[in-house]
Amino acid sequence: FEPPPYHHKMEWAAAGAGVCGEACGWACASLSLFMFGSYSVPVKSPKLESIHVDPLVFQTYRTLTAFTVSWSVLLLGVDFTFTPWGIVSGFCWVPGGISGIYAVRSAGLAVSQGVWSCVIVAVSMTWGVIIFSENVTSAWAACGAALLLMVGLVGMSYFSSPKKK
Repeated sequence: FEPPPYHHKMEWAAAGAGVCGEACGWACASLSLFMFGSYSVPVKSPKLESIHVDPLVFQTYRTLTAFTVSWSVLLLGVDFTFTPWGIVSGFCWVPGGISGIYAVRSAGLAVSQGVWSCVIVAVSMTWGVIIFSENVTSAWAACGAALLLMVGLVGMSYFSSPKKK
């Protein structure tokens, strides 16, 4: 595999600016916040729980939907390109999605979503800063933010757990 074509975050921003612009970027980020916070809600649906849909089947529905909707970026003027890294990403996303379904069924939506969101931020920050050498304004502030995230994660998990009888 070859590395991604952009090696610096400013190159990524410049590549996307011609297609979407800053206002569009903020709108997409806002939509993303809502969607990523809501896409597991159907797992808790009483009707879905009553028929015991297998997590692999549910993840297949999500994967096919994501694959279908992903083509819509071509309507925004984005050129079609293929990279094997997309396949690698899928191999990470599918097991993660299946695990998330089991987590929602076992620990509940609020705890599961909160835990994996915090872990996603930590892992993404690690990839960005360590692997892709993205710059941060302040290394100390970034480390402090990561520490606060971990403390919040522990607190949220502890206080969201059901009381033992």
